[in-house]
Amino acid sequence: MIVTIDGPVASGKSTVAQKLAERFGFYYLYTGLLYRALAYALVTSFEYTKKTLEEPAQEDIDVLLAKGRIVYTYDAQGPHIFFDSVEITHLLKSEFVDSISSISSANARVRHAVFLLQQSVAVENNIVADGRDTGTVVFPLAEAKFFLTASLSERARRWRIGQMRQGNSVSEEEARAAVALRDERDTTRVISPLKKAEDAILVDNTDLTIDETVAFMERVVAVCVAKETKHPEL
Repeated sequence: MIVTIDGPVASGKSTVAQKLAERFGFYYLYTGLLYRALAYALVTSFEYTKKTLEEPAQEDIDVLLAKGRIVYTYDAQGPHIFFDSVEITHLLKSEFVDSISSISSANARVRHAVFLLQQSVAVENNIVADGRDTGTVVFPLAEAKFFLTASLSERARRWRIGQMRQGNSVSEEEARAAVALRDERDTTRVISPLKKAEDAILVDNTDLTIDETVAFMERVVAVCVAKETKHPEL
C-alpha cells in the first residue's frame, strides 16, 4: 500500500509522514532527502556550482547512481542516507544543501534519477512517501493521497525555527523570502511542478498541531487499510 503526502516547503510533510508511517508500521520514504543527497554528491564529487547544477551531466548522475553508492534506509531512528557506505544524513539538512537541492531538483535528469530510487524503495514495502510530486508523478495510483499546506507566514516561521536549531542565523524577513522563493521554484518549474493531485485530500494545518494533522490522516488511511485487508490482491 502507498500513501503520499505532497506540499510546499515547511508544511510539516516529513514530520507528519514519519508519524503516520509509525502508526501503521509502514516504511517512510523521505523523498526530499534523496534530492538533497544527489545534489550534495554532485557538488562534492564533481564540484558543481549553483549555476551549473541547473544542468548536471547525465554521465555524472549515472556515476553517482551506480549500484550501492547512494543508499536510503529507514529504521526506528528515522531515515538515513549513505553515500559510498558513509552516512551523510546529518550533512543534508543545512541551508546550503537545501538551496542547491531546490536548484538541481528542477532538472529532468535529476528528477528521473530520484524517481527510479523512489520506485525501488516502494517495490518491497508498504510506504508513506512525502515530497512535491509523489501523488502526481511518482505514485499516481497510491491508495491514499494528501496535499499538506499552511500559510506562508506560518511556514516561514517553522522554516526559521528549523534553521536556528541547526545553528543557522536567519531573520524573519530572510525566512519569508527563502520560503517564497522555494514556492516559486517548485510551482513554476516545467518538470513535475508542485501541485495538488486531483484525488488528493487538501489539509491546511496552519492552525493544527502535528498530532491533530496525523490523527485526521490516520482516520483516512485506516479506511484504506481496511479495504486492502478485506479485498486483498490476488
